[in-house]
Amino acid sequence: MAKAEPFQQRSGPAPAPASHPAAGLASLAAVIASTAVLLWGVPALFGILLSNPAIAEMPGALLETAFTLATFAPMGLLALAAIRLWRLPVPIGRAPALFAGTGLAMGVVGFALSLALCAIAGTANEGPAAPQGMGLLLLEAALVLLQSGAEELTFRGFLQADLARRWGHTPAVIIAAVTFAMLHFVVAASEPMSFVTMLMGGLLFGFAYARSGSFLMAWMIHFGWNSAEELLFGLYPNPGSGTFGALINIDLRGTGLWGGGPEGLNASISSVVVLAALLVVTIIWPSAEPAKSR
Repeated sequence: MAKAEPFQQRSGPAPAPASHPAAGLASLAAVIASTAVLLWGVPALFGILLSNPAIAEMPGALLETAFTLATFAPMGLLALAAIRLWRLPVPIGRAPALFAGTGLAMGVVGFALSLALCAIAGTANEGPAAPQGMGLLLLEAALVLLQSGAEELTFRGFLQADLARRWGHTPAVIIAAVTFAMLHFVVAASEPMSFVTMLMGGLLFGFAYARSGSFLMAWMIHFGWNSAEELLFGLYPNPGSGTFGALINIDLRGTGLWGGGPEGLNASISSVVVLAALLVVTIIWPSAEPAKSR
């Protein structure tokens, strides 16, 4: 691994608190501005491009791949540049495979439990068979990995880490989570419950990073949850299945509080319950040395 890479194999002490805590507002403003430009600007650009019949007739998988790359590749690169400029460590922990596996299991199992609660409530039903193809599913997995990684680098690897050395870890986790939820809600949601679940998700990823001292754990929880939603159960969008298909297509029908609305599990009580349980696990997780440093 090149020396320029911001990821570190071993956890170490967090940087000393900056001398000007108000400078954290600059990091917050930079994240809000850059993320808003990408989350609003790229869809607007693609809307213009799709008015061209030749582009609109291109395969859906190709268009969605281009859209994801155009949105999240710049987001990840900007986050890496900021991490380098601010000289922030992004530790992966002394046992990266363990942290990654634990995070992935938490994300996938957590999502499955949320879906199970919907099944008990009677809103989960088998939908029409989704298109399947190993190549398409692997491509979608790579895109979800990019999307979750870019967001975690932005909100946890950069914003939370910078705010933590200025204001302390708990305020940093909360502010990064609120910013994460606010931007996603304004761009892609309308149900108040969706804001609650996005906020709890941001808190989950943030505390997982702060308590474990491993960026991989936060990233893999995020990736595990999103990949289970899209690749395993085809729950995004709801109803129906996405461009790349899914292994099993489940549709949620019925009351919106149990996922039956267009925003699916994002606006469901079941996700709130499961995310709350996972959040408790991360908060009581034995703290790594970086999370104790101030």
